[in-house]
Amino acid sequence: MNITTLNKLLLFLTVALFFQLPLFSQDKNCGTIETPESLRFFQNNKQQLLEIEETFLNNPQFRASNPITSVPVKAHIIRTSSGTGGLTTTELNDAITTMNAFYANANLEFFICDGINYIDNDTYYDFQDDQEGILTATHSVSGLINIYFANTVTKVSTGSSLCGYAYYPGGDDTILMVNSCATNGSTLAHEMGHFFNLRHTHGGTPNELVNGSNCTTEGDYICDTPADPTLSYSNVNSSCNYTGTDVDANGDFYMPQTNNIMSYSRKECRDLFTPQQYARMYATYALTRNNFNCASISVDFTADITQSCQSSLTVAFSETTVGATSWAWDFDGDNITDYTTQNPTHTYLSSGLYDVKLSVSNAQNTISKSYTEYIKVGATETLPLSRDFDALTDITENGWTVKSNSTANFTWVLNSGTTPSTGSGPLTDASGTGNYIFVEGSNAVSGEVAEYITPCVEINTVNGVLEFDYHMFGLSMGELHVDIDTGSGFTNDITPAIIGQQQETNGEAYLTRQVDLSSYSGQTARFRFRAIRGSNWSSDIAIDNITIQNTLSRETFNSESVSIFPNPVSNTNLRVKLPNNTQETTYQITNMLGQKLTSGTFTEIIDVSDLSAGTYFLLIHVNGNKVTKRFIKK
Repeated sequence: MNITTLNKLLLFLTVALFFQLPLFSQDKNCGTIETPESLRFFQNNKQQLLEIEETFLNNPQFRASNPITSVPVKAHIIRTSSGTGGLTTTELNDAITTMNAFYANANLEFFICDGINYIDNDTYYDFQDDQEGILTATHSVSGLINIYFANTVTKVSTGSSLCGYAYYPGGDDTILMVNSCATNGSTLAHEMGHFFNLRHTHGGTPNELVNGSNCTTEGDYICDTPADPTLSYSNVNSSCNYTGTDVDANGDFYMPQTNNIMSYSRKECRDLFTPQQYARMYATYALTRNNFNCASISVDFTADITQSCQSSLTVAFSETTVGATSWAWDFDGDNITDYTTQNPTHTYLSSGLYDVKLSVSNAQNTISKSYTEYIKVGATETLPLSRDFDALTDITENGWTVKSNSTANFTWVLNSGTTPSTGSGPLTDASGTGNYIFVEGSNAVSGEVAEYITPCVEINTVNGVLEFDYHMFGLSMGELHVDIDTGSGFTNDITPAIIGQQQETNGEAYLTRQVDLSSYSGQTARFRFRAIRGSNWSSDIAIDNITIQNTLSRETFNSESVSIFPNPVSNTNLRVKLPNNTQETTYQITNMLGQKLTSGTFTEIIDVSDLSAGTYFLLIHVNGNKVTKRFIKK
């Protein structure tokens, strides 16, 4: 072999080795997987997550009034049997600090609880995932996020080397990390992202379309992360630019985020979570991952009373912390400390909604807990008050309150379209196009109670009327009650309770209940919608279009003053008899599935010539009232 040939061969080997090096790094990817159980858990909680996310994203005041929440982790450092190797304390603290810099935008931070647990055992030093059960049974601490740091992590079924893995909500409180990956700046944040409900940006399979049309059902189920064809060291260059030429099912070229922490891009490129990713992590903490407490220090508080319709309120606060040696209370969300005593009493002198925050410290840590609009004082609303839910993303905004005694999510939530239970609940809201609230009977227990409470309202009229639409379809339907509190506690059932199934199909139109408030004129009051779960899952209760207003015509209005004829109708015109003082009126016709077929205005006659034979519902608005009539077309 001559020198020229030898040089060419060496050059070839050098170039080949250069291009192979990144591939070895690529071998160490994330081992977190989606299971049917984790996906089902996500789908069951998705609507509530979206409500919290929308509030977090669209309400800067909400984010500002929620300080950083301190989440405890237990660090387990695996060393050799002789006590050598393993992550150093400095490396661990730096890794936590780097991760916290990202999670501050999700109003979260992590701190090491009660020191480091060192595991000196050669068996686990180079960890294999089939050892997890024995390892965690011996060392994991209940009520903490347990993070294990090993020299290597191997997936036994494939023999592949991993950087780490975690579990989605509904799974174990466990994260496994390789030491070198924990200190690379992005992988620990990546695995914690999985723990708080973030998927890889490429999802289980790269089915998300570039145009974003299926972003809520494919990829990572998040819409401000572009579609990702699965990034790697082979299609992201050292300048962090995507070099691939893949196209989606529509033939559109991918334009992924190469710096997204939840991608498989080069680890040195990953330095970004998107706003919606932050919102999802915060919402997941608020909804399902908020049960972590450190034995040596924790923070929480209660109040003897949190709401009054009077114009002032004295509240006794009690901290329920552990290990605190100092306290700092903020009683009005202005980030100024109001008290430093352990259990203060504070008097609110003006009406309003008040955030409350408590920060506690011991020799090692300072942690905080806050509740948004925790204290509600005086009337915050005047008539008319209206809530149709169509423009809402958070049903508790502006002083409305949700309460439940359920351990299985029997609570009021926002929804559109059908409920998850096909044999119970409506198909749509009352109009057929918007949102409503409902309680889901599945997985709950008979007799559990869910409450939806209005803010305090000045009944500044002698002719006040409370009105709401309701849908109660289900063979095991429970009960719906309406209560009032004028300052001395709730009085139950200011209108007869609605008990049992009220609609015969889930497509049948909503009914309307009107409550005379004339006896409460001049008072300040709040109202409670109290749902009681029936004997089994088929007891979804829905409410829409809550209004409290001054409506003189309702004193004499009776739905029986509206009639339709002939019924059944065989010709082209359906005639409607209206009260004498009615002018032009609007109407809507739906089929048995709740689908809107036609709408318009009329004075006496509605043309039904385009309808085929069948049963229909006519919803008309008369003098501010809604009336539903069923009719048959022959």
